[in-house]
Amino acid sequence: MSYQDQYSLYDDTQIKIFELDAVSLPVRVEISMQRISSSNFFIENWYPIMDYNQKVRKAKLELKYPGIIGIRYKEQAINSPKSEVKDNRDNTLSWKLEDLKVLQVGTDEPIPVIEIAPQRFSLEGYTSNMDSWEGLAAFIAKLNHQKETLPLNFSEEVKQMVEGIESDYEKVSVLYNYLQKNYRYVAISLGIGGWMPRPATEVIATKYGECKALSTLMKGMLSAIGIESQYTLVFAGDDYRPLDREFPINQFNHAMLRVPLKEEVIWLECTNSFLPAGFSGDFTMNRDVLVVTEKGGFLDRTPDFREPAYNSIETIYDIELLGNGDARLKGLSKFSGFPSIDYFLLEERGQEKQKRDYLNRELGGGGVLIHNYTLEKSNEKEIPVTSISFDGIIQRFGQQTAKRIILPSHWKKLDPTMLPTGTLNWKEEYMIRSERTVELESNGSKIKIESEFYSYRLESILTTDGIKISNQLEVNLPTEASQEEKEKLVATINQEFLKHQLLLRKLD
Repeated sequence: MSYQDQYSLYDDTQIKIFELDAVSLPVRVEISMQRISSSNFFIENWYPIMDYNQKVRKAKLELKYPGIIGIRYKEQAINSPKSEVKDNRDNTLSWKLEDLKVLQVGTDEPIPVIEIAPQRFSLEGYTSNMDSWEGLAAFIAKLNHQKETLPLNFSEEVKQMVEGIESDYEKVSVLYNYLQKNYRYVAISLGIGGWMPRPATEVIATKYGECKALSTLMKGMLSAIGIESQYTLVFAGDDYRPLDREFPINQFNHAMLRVPLKEEVIWLECTNSFLPAGFSGDFTMNRDVLVVTEKGGFLDRTPDFREPAYNSIETIYDIELLGNGDARLKGLSKFSGFPSIDYFLLEERGQEKQKRDYLNRELGGGGVLIHNYTLEKSNEKEIPVTSISFDGIIQRFGQQTAKRIILPSHWKKLDPTMLPTGTLNWKEEYMIRSERTVELESNGSKIKIESEFYSYRLESILTTDGIKISNQLEVNLPTEASQEEKEKLVATINQEFLKHQLLLRKLD
């Protein structure tokens, strides 16, 4: 049957489905598959173990190829020697594996794989070699040749869009914003169309394109105003595996644009419809990419966005404790970089009920009911910023006994999703007032905790206006930290929050 995802206008993917109906278990299923291709550009890697918790007793790979074309391979965790046979025309490589170890979910052990890539290759009449990254990039350059050329009238429109703007970044931002507002992302994956972008003239006429076409159109617009940019291949998404710089291979699924400005290099994710120019979130961050030039190309690396400016939350709460244990709430929050993304999406696509449910859940700890709010989106250059002012009530804020009120010093818990880069700078300030007369039992305190991967500062003082609490959490996990390590640190920090509660003594 044909398969098409929700983003593709055309796709030549075919899948077969096999269902076991009315059989007694256990049952043995043998599947034989043959695939014929007119190109050696797409050679799949070989995984002798296809899934976790799966026992593989025997696995065999045989590669037969014309010696004149050549083939390259790279082994990982393959504990078996290969055999090689050569004749006048063809070469044959074989691997036989037996009684393979079961892989457990979450294991740090390397997954057995043989990566396979051609030396010389051809795709629908276009030929090149893949024994160097320059060779692969040169092939992409052939596919892209003159695709970014704009119609003269549209080129003049582009120049008018940036007329009077001096900053190159602002020029890029204006054109990027135009692309976001006027063109839709639609994937096209038919044959060479999965790698060759549509001409910019077609994209302008139809108002849609896939990553290749939108990047090519953006490249053409920048060229029209004298700004250089480079078409770039990347493996986007969560399943990214690092490139081996010594083993060129077609391991890409996405295209974007590299723009070398005088002050900095910025990267444009041309399929994104709402983030500022130069910031693409975690979709393509911190990974090797293949930059394509007119005659070849080179490897580069996208930003990791670990700077505090991209991972910052600042919130000021004004809380009035009520006699029934609830509290009135006013607040102002500023989210910069990654913490801002969900709010950009919320404002862009969310319905009013979705917005309120999300704000009730995210703007503080438990029990929040937002009555009124104002959400403003802005960009501080390539950093997305969301500012939200709000008011409402907090149901059962803190705990009450006959003589005391126990309040959290850090109201909202840390969550692993707040650490996409492993770094965070989180500041909170509370001014707490009460309908009844209370006092801070300790007359204030200062706490400072320095750990290997985080620091936490807490200060509480009694002022004429009420009780003022200030806290700041700074997290700095290593880039290579696993999800398990991230979750463990988050649990440790949340436990630290719970240790430092505030005790108010009731005086009436």
